[in-house]
Amino acid sequence: MRPEHHIKQHIMEKRAGLVPDYRIPAFVTHLRPTIIETFDTMPKQSAASRVPSDKSPFNTRATAVNPLNDTIILMESALELKAGRILKTMDVIEIREQMDKIEWVDLDGVVHTHTFDFWIRKRSGKRVAIAVKPFEKLASKRLLDMLILIKDQGIGGIADDVSFITEYFASEYAAANAEEILFARRARNDADVEEAKAILRHVCGRIRFGELLKGLEVQAYRRTALWVLVGEGWLRPVTPSLIEDHTLMEVCIPVAGEGA
Repeated sequence: MRPEHHIKQHIMEKRAGLVPDYRIPAFVTHLRPTIIETFDTMPKQSAASRVPSDKSPFNTRATAVNPLNDTIILMESALELKAGRILKTMDVIEIREQMDKIEWVDLDGVVHTHTFDFWIRKRSGKRVAIAVKPFEKLASKRLLDMLILIKDQGIGGIADDVSFITEYFASEYAAANAEEILFARRARNDADVEEAKAILRHVCGRIRFGELLKGLEVQAYRRTALWVLVGEGWLRPVTPSLIEDHTLMEVCIPVAGEGA
C-alpha cells in the first residue's frame, strides 16, 4: 500500500468517525479456525495442456494452489492471477487452467485452434470456458467473433458456454477483496460467523464496515467473520470498491435455504 493510500484511508476513516483502535490486547491472539488445515502431501501438479515459460519480458508469471482440489494452477499474466482469485470466491466447484486445444473453423473455412485460459464447473453443473484478455484486445471484435464461432461450433464438447474476463471484472480492488475472502474462509470460526450474522440481522439501512468492529477487545475475530459473510453475500459495498473500514456497506440477508 502506497503512503498516499494510507493518508487517504486515515482521512476517510476520521471523517466517518472511525477512530483507529491501537490498543494491544492483554493476551496473545491467534487465528482460531473451526476446521484446522492439515498438509499431509504436496499439492498435485497442474493438468494444464501447456506450461507457460518461467519468465516473460511482457507478462507476469505466477502459480497458486486451487483450494478446491489442492492442485497447482499456472498463470501467465497478472490479469489471469486476479481472475483466478475472484473465480475461487464464486459459486464454482471446479477450476482448470489452459484446457486442451479446441479446433474451430473461421468464416473462410480455415481450421484454427484455441486454448481457453480457464474452465470452470459451477455448482449447478454448468461448464464454462473462459478467455482472459485485456479489454483492448476484446474491443477489436476479432476475439468476440472467434468466441461466438467456437460456441456455435460446440466448444469442442468440453463446455456448455463460453465467456470472457477483462480488467473491468478482474480489477485491482475486486482481486484484493477476493484475497481477503479466501483468507477469511481458511480462518473461519463458526461461532464468530454466527455472532456476526446475529448483528447484521439487526442492522437497519446501510453501515460502514468499521462500525461493526467498534468496542471489541479483539477486532480480528469479527473482521474475519465479516469477510466470510462478504463472500457469502450477506454484506456488499454500496458502490463496488476496495472494502475498507470507511466503506459504506449494505446488508443482504439471504432468504431461507440460501445460507441464512
